[in-house]
Amino acid sequence: MRPSQLLSLLLSLLLLPGLGGAAPSSVEASHVTVSLVAEHAAVAPGGATTLGLHFDLEPGWHIYWHNPGESGEPPKVKAWRLPPGAEAGPLGWPVPKRVPMGPIMNYGYEGEVVLTAPLTVGPGWPAEATVEADVTWLVCKEDCIPGKATLGLTLPAADAPQPDARWAPVFAAAREATPAEALATLARDGEGLRVTLPTLDAPADAPIDFLPAVEGVVSPSAPVTVERPAEGGVALGLTLAPTAPDTLDALPGLVVVGQGSDRRALRVNAVPADAAPVDGARAPPPPSDAPTSVAWAVLLAFLGGLILNLMPCVFPVLSLKILGFVQQSGEQAAKIRAHGWAFAGGVLVSFWALGGALVALRAGGDRLGWGFQLQSPLFVAVLALMVFALGLALSGLFEVGLALTSVGGSKRFEGLGGSFATGVLATVVATPCTAPFMGPALGYGLTQPPAAAMAVFSGLGFGMAFPYLVLSHAPALLRRLPRPGPWMETFKQAMAFPLFATAVWLLDVFARQAGADAAFRLGLAFVGVAFAAWLWGRGQRTGKVGAARGVVVAAALGVSAWGALTDLDEARPATAAGDGFWQPWSPDAVAAERRAGRAVFVNFTAAWCISCQVNERVVFRDDDVRAAFRDADAVALKADWTHRDATIADALAEHGREGVPLYLYYPPDPAAPVQVLPPVLTPAMVRDALAGR
Repeated sequence: MRPSQLLSLLLSLLLLPGLGGAAPSSVEASHVTVSLVAEHAAVAPGGATTLGLHFDLEPGWHIYWHNPGESGEPPKVKAWRLPPGAEAGPLGWPVPKRVPMGPIMNYGYEGEVVLTAPLTVGPGWPAEATVEADVTWLVCKEDCIPGKATLGLTLPAADAPQPDARWAPVFAAAREATPAEALATLARDGEGLRVTLPTLDAPADAPIDFLPAVEGVVSPSAPVTVERPAEGGVALGLTLAPTAPDTLDALPGLVVVGQGSDRRALRVNAVPADAAPVDGARAPPPPSDAPTSVAWAVLLAFLGGLILNLMPCVFPVLSLKILGFVQQSGEQAAKIRAHGWAFAGGVLVSFWALGGALVALRAGGDRLGWGFQLQSPLFVAVLALMVFALGLALSGLFEVGLALTSVGGSKRFEGLGGSFATGVLATVVATPCTAPFMGPALGYGLTQPPAAAMAVFSGLGFGMAFPYLVLSHAPALLRRLPRPGPWMETFKQAMAFPLFATAVWLLDVFARQAGADAAFRLGLAFVGVAFAAWLWGRGQRTGKVGAARGVVVAAALGVSAWGALTDLDEARPATAAGDGFWQPWSPDAVAAERRAGRAVFVNFTAAWCISCQVNERVVFRDDDVRAAFRDADAVALKADWTHRDATIADALAEHGREGVPLYLYYPPDPAAPVQVLPPVLTPAMVRDALAGR
């Protein structure tokens, strides 16, 4: 395997994607049916009609307005395919509603909605023509599911347009509901904005709302205050978003008055009364505030990255990197430093890829956090197979052209690419672990703009790579390492067994996610990979690595992967048997127990989180800890994030965390504040919390 092929495989593990004839006019997707419709069943050449994207959503699910609010992505027509001379205009958007998702406020639609688009019918419209649209959307409830389809609609030509009996009334109602224009002025009001509608006449008890038409200016989750000046009209108080520009010339949006059948909307484009820019619409924070907060988060991330090297999921790989330095200890200092920086580059590039994917997915509405890849059974299966294959290589069953560990006496194990790949692999296997200081740093970073979030991920990666940079730049430290010898091969083979244990643990995680049948297929894939490795290794040792042997190996690997990775969407997750100690978590369960005056301990965990599982076995199964729960009459609740769960993600975010583990203790006094315990627990910590110490 060439270095470029191996690196592509490793990097792809960080970013695994979720994946003729005439185009249909309607598709049934996850929780929504999307259709391309038209106001007329037949069109007149040289005339016009109106097209529409009709969304029929399952109860509780929604799509987004063109300004989605604090998260989400609106539907889009990526491309129109029209007959020559025809032209489609931009989408028109009905008046949306507020759609809260935990602490986040969005703007969107539920039930049924039609997004309209005017169509100019060219004079050369044929007797029968097909209109096609490439459409994307995001449908959300607790989870968010992206969708896309190519929709087609056949529209014949006629001497006069013929209204469609089903859709013409819908388009007519949409035109009647088009908001009227209204005059509005804009002014700075302390740290917010004041939008005044001097001619608006609304009942005193009618609710009034403002929906901004542009993102990042007004905070969607902040309340809108309503005042009625003595001179008449209505004044609305708005809160600026952190991303609002310092100078604001205008603020377009919708003013919604009333509710239910009495709900009406006005379209405004509020401008300053003197038509001058509103300078300093958002008072900039003191220069030191934001940089200090980001700097503090980056420092915590750096410390977390340092400690990450000692976590059980990372140490087997990184200990082999130390052997690489042992092997290189007699070489030129410049070469050793280059290997240190190559390793650091692999770590940093991987953290940037992981951070960029996480920031982008969260911007699209997904409530994801650290280790989000491991919520995918596909990712877990591929990682398990890769770790198992690496263990086979370390045990001596076969050799790869570019060793991930850059150890051993063979020249095959040299190269900066090997050090870079080791950094990538170390990051891949680090995702199941959470080190101290990581939680607050990631929790802060992912609530900030993308640049700040990426700075936090950079700090985490640099902290993880820092010890190896120091070692590669310190010849005196290298001379203190043991001298190269046969012990290195023994140690290398011994390090295969922690990797085999990791593969078995990943198989258990996969079983909980995809079910026993899928886990059995993955176990058979382990056998197939072992057979391919044995066959390839025999060829390497005998010097008979030929095309025929390569075909057999490729076939064995292909069949193994096909059997393990297909039909995962249809697999049913297994339900882990409990011991009666933990009860299912929900916000309502916490509130009910606190109203009853009972202490509550909440364990936010996941099967793929190694730190969580260590705490589970070392701390929560301790007899003295169980006795402390009984003595305190404390309820033990478990929030299992093995699968994606937006409610759990929201609860983590409320406490400044973007991943598990998280441990919360609510004292029996309902007025007492919640206590947040460290991610790495000891039995004494839990006993002290339950005892109120």
